[in-house]
Amino acid sequence: MAESLKLRLIKNAGWLFGAEIISKLLAYGVIVILSRTLGPEGLGQYSFIFYYVGLLGIFSDMGVGYYFMREVARDKSRLRDLLPDVLGFKIVLAVINFSIIVGITLFLPKPEWMKVLIVLAGAEAMLTWIAGIFVNIMYAHEVTKYEAIAKTVERFWAFFVGGVVLYTFKSLSPFIIALLAGYTLRELLRIKWGLRFIDELRVRFRPEVWKNLLMKSYPFWFIGLFTLIYYRTDMVMLSLLRGDYETGIYRAAFTLIEVSLFIPGIVVSTTMPSMARLWKEDRKTLETLFKKSFQMLALIGIGGLAGYYIFARLGILIVFGEKFLPSVPVLRILAFAVPFMFLNSLFGSYMNATGRELTFTKITGFTALLNVVLNYVLILNYGAEGAAVATVVSQGIASVLSFESNQSRRE
Repeated sequence: MAESLKLRLIKNAGWLFGAEIISKLLAYGVIVILSRTLGPEGLGQYSFIFYYVGLLGIFSDMGVGYYFMREVARDKSRLRDLLPDVLGFKIVLAVINFSIIVGITLFLPKPEWMKVLIVLAGAEAMLTWIAGIFVNIMYAHEVTKYEAIAKTVERFWAFFVGGVVLYTFKSLSPFIIALLAGYTLRELLRIKWGLRFIDELRVRFRPEVWKNLLMKSYPFWFIGLFTLIYYRTDMVMLSLLRGDYETGIYRAAFTLIEVSLFIPGIVVSTTMPSMARLWKEDRKTLETLFKKSFQMLALIGIGGLAGYYIFARLGILIVFGEKFLPSVPVLRILAFAVPFMFLNSLFGSYMNATGRELTFTKITGFTALLNVVLNYVLILNYGAEGAAVATVVSQGIASVLSFESNQSRRE
């Protein structure tokens, strides 16, 4: 592996690692304050609002952002030609998606105050979806420090401003409004710094070009859709089928699991643009990069499994308190999904970067559908623990299918 590539990956990973450590500590500090102030029910309501908006954000990108990032990573000269049409398309999609959220929320079996918060979160999400293009631009240029700073600023806001608001009012509504203000600040910073890589910002609204973009990007949209189903369905289905308390119990366990997911996130964010470029320039180095990433993620994932299983009770007690002790068995079940989650992130990044996005789409589609079916059956019968089992099974099957697909390709 070329020394310049190693240094670049280490530098980018360093920025993201530092930001993720700070962000995760502050993010989980926010969750702890919320959990100890409002209990499992409050945590469940908070989780439902944001997971629900995230799940309904299925038409906010259509895979265009990922396709755009990959193409610019391969050839920087394409930025000037692609950006105006991509940005125009994203703006239209954001408005359409917000309209969908508002329309469906009107008929949601939830209190009116929760519906208002959902609409506000959806409005802010429009800015998030559009700002994502500017993050794609920075990543395509293999620069991660600005995104790291933007995320860190938002987490400081959430912890200090959000924490003060929650402590003062002891109510979910003002707390979520404070969080949305922090998200807005983050997106404005993303746009500001993303503009540094653009000579001239233009927006075009050409449906005939959008159709061509969709023909190339739709596999990435399906992958994003199925990934959303992976990580959002369990929380939304728990809330609708078993109520806010069960959702809070599950979210507490999953929150601790999420602590470790920044590791594959860093690996994928720093290696994907390089993988896309190496696929064209140096496939031998690409294979070396993939192999080393696989070995590292597998080893850390297994260690994470052991740690979560052994220290589940201690972790729940320290972080959330005795009210959340029912989360302990849920956490121990979810621990078995950690190695699979780590590897699935790498498999997806590798296949997308090397032009095998259709294969990964089929894998994620099958396992996402399986996840929904398992969640429905197991949540009805076993609640939060059933949702955890569904996550482990679907993630495990995704890993097996992805591994076999990569092995058959090499043969």
